[in-house]
Amino acid sequence: MEKIKRRFKKNNYKLLTYTIHTQKEADQYELKYKPWREVSVGEYGISDDGYVAECIYVNKYENATLVTYPYGRQWINNTSKLEFIPHKLSGEFGQVGTRSWAEQELGKTRTKNAIKLYVQMMLNEGKIDWKKLGLAYRKDQERPELTARRLFKSKRIQSMLDKELASALKEKNIDKGDVLDMLLDAIKIAKEKEDPSNMLRGAENFVKIMDMLPSKSMITDTVQIDMTSKILNDIAKEEKSSLTLSQTKENPNEEEDNEVFSDPS
Repeated sequence: MEKIKRRFKKNNYKLLTYTIHTQKEADQYELKYKPWREVSVGEYGISDDGYVAECIYVNKYENATLVTYPYGRQWINNTSKLEFIPHKLSGEFGQVGTRSWAEQELGKTRTKNAIKLYVQMMLNEGKIDWKKLGLAYRKDQERPELTARRLFKSKRIQSMLDKELASALKEKNIDKGDVLDMLLDAIKIAKEKEDPSNMLRGAENFVKIMDMLPSKSMITDTVQIDMTSKILNDIAKEEKSSLTLSQTKENPNEEEDNEVFSDPS
């Protein structure tokens, strides 16, 4: 069996653990289940790939019905499929599809514009104005700056940002070799004139931009380009005190706070 930790609005966003059984396990435990399309809230439904879980929501609209399970959501029609394994592999438990939120955001104009603005800030100012970036990205959110920070946590967003940075630096005819040359020149000047501060300052800016120092490396997986551990801690504290902050317009019934793990029992 598998277990997923999720927060849902119906439970006041309390973190609860939901069990996902194989059909064989469900039969062994004598669980009563139905095809996933036919359940009511609280009943067990079996997915198209043979996994049994509790139904969390059944939302009926004028022309459609949407069901929510701990591992994913799906519209009810004759051709739709709901499968556990694709959601498990992608780690996306809160949407109909299995593409992560970041992957979906990548194709949107607002995200591309935010990445371009990030690069401009880094090159021109050497620091990121998260408030300004947040307003440019999602001014409709209650905390735009925090939403922007969450965006740049994604590996996919970081990858796209890397490419945008490389492209911008190429236009300026700057590469890592240039940075190393500047550092070497600064050392030479330091020996001759004992005043390398201005040149070193410029070199340090490019070092930060190009992620050349191990101690300044971009932190992978949860967040981060141009973020120190202090900023990460600040984000964690803000998220902990703002449980309702998420992509609420796109997913009004639940907040993404997921963890999946296997239960050896």
